[in-house]
Amino acid sequence: LWDEYCSFWKNVIIYENIYDNLFSTLFGFVAALEVRDLYTRKHSTRVAQYAHLIAAEMDCTEKELDVINFAGSLHDIGKIGIRDDILLKPGKLTDDEYEKIKEHPVIGAEIISKMGLWEEETEIIRHHHERYDGRGYPDGLKGHEIPKLSRILSVADCYDAMASDRSYRAKMEKNIVLDIIRENSGTQFDSEVVDAFFRISDHEL
Repeated sequence: LWDEYCSFWKNVIIYENIYDNLFSTLFGFVAALEVRDLYTRKHSTRVAQYAHLIAAEMDCTEKELDVINFAGSLHDIGKIGIRDDILLKPGKLTDDEYEKIKEHPVIGAEIISKMGLWEEETEIIRHHHERYDGRGYPDGLKGHEIPKLSRILSVADCYDAMASDRSYRAKMEKNIVLDIIRENSGTQFDSEVVDAFFRISDHEL
């Protein structure tokens, strides 16, 4: 019995070490991406925090809150596979360049899936650029076909993207960003998520 007890805890420790190493590897990718692109530095951290606030406001479970933290922190990891001349381009992207940028959710999902542990997180990352009206990418999912946490992540991601400096434009004023999100409720965004977002929009991170 003692041997079984020791073996059990040895396996737990090994599993935790593997899990920690996988986390370190993934967040190392994010750090490498942020070094490449100064404009998106800390973007993923802020998106994860906004998404967590929205999810908590929508009474998501503790498990869902953990999942949204992970997925939010790694949602742009696929941009590690986008060439610098596209990712860092200071001007307007060509149609071909935009198509390349649109590959990042799929690349990110493939990176996470290779780790073999986070199926739900992989799905959320893949679909965080879907639109509620079905005109998003990569799969053109519509309405509640889009995972709930992806719908939450979409609002958090778009808010921070517009409210932050980018290589191709200065950050937008908060009231303008809020107006854009409100105007796109029910088309680009799930209206329930938008309602929850506006209830927490005054929170300081």
